[in-house]
Amino acid sequence: MKRISSLTICFVLFSMAFGYAQNLENQGAVAVENGLFVFGNGELPKNGYYLFERKSVSDKKFKEIAKVTVPLSMAEVEQRATAAANYFKHLLALQENDIKRVFNYLQTNKTDDSLYRADQLPIIAITAGTAFLDTEVEKDKTYQYRITLVRNGKEVFKKELKSIKNRVKTNLPTPKKFSKDIVNEAVFLEWVVEQQKDLTLFNVYRAFFGTQDFKKIVTKNGFSNDKEGLHLITLDTTTEKSSLYKYYIQPVDLYGNAGEISELITAGKLQTENLIPITSLHTEALENYQIKLSWKLNKSAIASNIQIWRSDNYDDGYEQIMNLPPNSSEFIDHIPQASENYYYYLKINGGTHQEFKSAKIAAMIKNNTNQLPAPKNIEGTPIAQGVEISWEYDEPYTNGFYVYRATASSEIFNLVSNLIPADGKNTFSYKDIDKNLKAGEMYQYLLQAENDAYTLGLFSDTVYVIPGIKPKIEAPQKLRTILRDAVVELYWQDMQIKNEYLLGYKVYKKVGKSGSFQLMPNDTLKAYLNYYNDNEVQAGQNYTYQVTALDLFGSESIVSISSTIAIPENFSPTISPSQPRVYKNSNGVTISWNQIASEDIKSIKIYRSVGNSKAILLKTISVKEESYTDASVKPDYLYYYKISFVNKNGKESNTSREGSIYY
Repeated sequence: MKRISSLTICFVLFSMAFGYAQNLENQGAVAVENGLFVFGNGELPKNGYYLFERKSVSDKKFKEIAKVTVPLSMAEVEQRATAAANYFKHLLALQENDIKRVFNYLQTNKTDDSLYRADQLPIIAITAGTAFLDTEVEKDKTYQYRITLVRNGKEVFKKELKSIKNRVKTNLPTPKKFSKDIVNEAVFLEWVVEQQKDLTLFNVYRAFFGTQDFKKIVTKNGFSNDKEGLHLITLDTTTEKSSLYKYYIQPVDLYGNAGEISELITAGKLQTENLIPITSLHTEALENYQIKLSWKLNKSAIASNIQIWRSDNYDDGYEQIMNLPPNSSEFIDHIPQASENYYYYLKINGGTHQEFKSAKIAAMIKNNTNQLPAPKNIEGTPIAQGVEISWEYDEPYTNGFYVYRATASSEIFNLVSNLIPADGKNTFSYKDIDKNLKAGEMYQYLLQAENDAYTLGLFSDTVYVIPGIKPKIEAPQKLRTILRDAVVELYWQDMQIKNEYLLGYKVYKKVGKSGSFQLMPNDTLKAYLNYYNDNEVQAGQNYTYQVTALDLFGSESIVSISSTIAIPENFSPTISPSQPRVYKNSNGVTISWNQIASEDIKSIKIYRSVGNSKAILLKTISVKEESYTDASVKPDYLYYYKISFVNKNGKESNTSREGSIYY
């Protein structure tokens, strides 16, 4: 409770903390989940209407698509609000008091200045007749709109909007889990984001632990700011006693577009409750060295998994043989070798690190020589979505097959398929496209057949496969160019945040308008170097740059958006380095600089001065180096550093601007 009591938290409508809404007087259109949301100029269309017209790139003329006016009754407000809410599932639908407020506002006002709320903006605008949702548009196609306000039969406003592509773009943060607690019998949850960006509200989703049945729930939401970022806080007062849940939240922007879901938080009111034990545990000896275990759980929803342990000795030697989902109620075990008796117990793991072991139970096997053989010729093939397993089997009366999977470093196999029907064929395949498969990780698979008497056969040989999944690599974003000290400096967004497999970048350059893009020297940079310097430029020339990203799987992204820079006619190419970056660490002071594109530069000279003293040459190093650490510094002194370039002819450039640091 220490964390909670240290924050000032008001559980009010989250979006209102950021202001009710943006003013809609700047006309425009926004791509949303179900079409293009187009709004007018802020005037309510009383005694008239808004005329919305549209044309695509291939159209020569605008075509009328809608006429919208102010609703005339409470019933019409409710009807419009209900219809609009169906298209904006991430926003709050208008309640009875909201509908009354909108209707009363429309009766007494001429503009929409104080009409909107940020968590209902598109719904209210469509209801009030100041906007229109165009659902008859194609994805990724570009359109242009024209809006006309007609009042008393006369045009009082008319404007053509900028063209817009029907593709949803969001600028929303991904919440990280932060804390959880129980507050007055309610579940307190907290996520954090570094920046708000376009976050306007967030929705909360909940599922019972051990299931994937997430549903949107109504909670009390709040927020708090501190040095760690913006804290997104929710209080769930609708939980059941002694139940465990999984939660995530999803950020939403002003127009109802949702971002990526947050990290999961597991929480529930289990502090005073023990894990519900196993009841009615039984064993049954089947033919073909099979033993059937069956059991019941009082509440499987609070269990994360059920483990089956087996030994041929009652007192010790137990090994885990299977890991099952929490809703399982039986398991058929194929005994690996002949023995009169085997012993079992079950272990349940709960989401709050609770653990329960059942009593040990014995089973005697039945000998039967009619045992199903194992599937043959098992092969694993990487595919784009995961792994495809193929095999052969020609035994009669076969009901189907089961596929089991484990990681390469584990001997615990988990069932990953439902029964795969035999259907009278001799060759079979199964595609494992589980979203939890990881690119670059090796997995092992084995199979087991089942006949029409529901008897399981021998396990197949194990096959090892690496999935063919390749992570999507995005093009570098926000490329910009700056001319400084005879050098074109390129900067772009650090793509390590979006791609954990990022290897580096390639930089391309085009001279003039008619030239072609050429790969720059020293192009394959390290993943953390999201900048580049080009000093091979001439006066009066235009240069265009593009950047691509490379990943560890050898894939190259599409090129970034181009950035063009014009070199002035009076440009004097006196090459001098940019100001170096300096920072201190446990080894001293490290001086670093940008990547160098010129092949004419041979070495770099580093100069240092202390206080007001004259700068002296500290070190001359190869141009291949990216940094240098000065280990000779002493505490409590102010140091200045600058660098210069030396070309292959031994000529030294001007020195850079100084970078300073107090050590």
